[in-house]
Amino acid sequence: MAAKHRYRAGVVSRAVGVLGRILVIAGLFILGFVAFQLWGTGLQESRAQDGLAADLAPAGTSSDGLEAVVGALARTDPATAPATAPPPEGDPVGVIEIPRIDLQRVVVEGVSKADLRKGPGHYPDTPLPGQAGNSGIAGHRTTYGAPFNRIDELNVGDEVVLTTPQGRFTYRVVEGPVKGQAWYSVDPEDVSVLRDFGDDRVTLTACHPKYSARERIIVHAVLEGRPAVAAPAVAAAVPPGGPERDTAAADQDLGGDPSALVPTLLWGGAALAVGLFAWWIARRWERWPVYLVATPVVLVLVWCCYVQLDRYLPAL
Repeated sequence: MAAKHRYRAGVVSRAVGVLGRILVIAGLFILGFVAFQLWGTGLQESRAQDGLAADLAPAGTSSDGLEAVVGALARTDPATAPATAPPPEGDPVGVIEIPRIDLQRVVVEGVSKADLRKGPGHYPDTPLPGQAGNSGIAGHRTTYGAPFNRIDELNVGDEVVLTTPQGRFTYRVVEGPVKGQAWYSVDPEDVSVLRDFGDDRVTLTACHPKYSARERIIVHAVLEGRPAVAAPAVAAAVPPGGPERDTAAADQDLGGDPSALVPTLLWGGAALAVGLFAWWIARRWERWPVYLVATPVVLVLVWCCYVQLDRYLPAL
């Protein structure tokens, strides 16, 4: 009887030990993913920004630093700048600067998750920054450098400066629906914020609240001075009521990519399999040499899993 009791106690002890290890591994995986979202994605965005700045630099000018690129672009006079059409999706549009929140980023064409990994994205079916109408720009608040993390701190009258190949354009933040407040929030499906308001403005959008994609935070700023000239084909492509259907479709792409679930599970399963195999080998051989070889492999597989998991989850 006593032997049976000790056997049962041993089984329970081993089961608790295994469960404890599983919980520890799961906790480390979750903490690692949080770190990837907050810092790892920022490294990816930083590298993409360097490439976009180099692509945006006018021919024959230095691309050594974003300030140099902005200075070169700002020398263009918007009044005499030639008409400009949007660049291909994924290419740079210009530079957005918001002194109030210490923001300076290259804006990319497009608002898909792939585009917003590079920086703030211009809604393709709205006018380019600096041109007549309502130009929409989306950005992350918590991941990939979090360019729009602090747009809820903007006040009425704050500057939003956009510098493009057509010159430098200064906008002033205007009051939203709430009296005395610049920002407000809407449902993700509400694309009326990108309609034509009868003036020349830029509309900033991002997920709201932070760490959630439940709503969109909105800030409008109106252009000071005259707009630049748009290419005729672009002007004709935007209907008077606003690019609601196409913009809505683009915004829904921020909800995540379901096709990334299978790669996520495969990479995660591979990392787990390698880790278990290394643990099994380590019990029968020298522990530290095995872990020294296996750890980098597991980390690479986990990183690939995080990349796919990020694709699967909504943009934040």
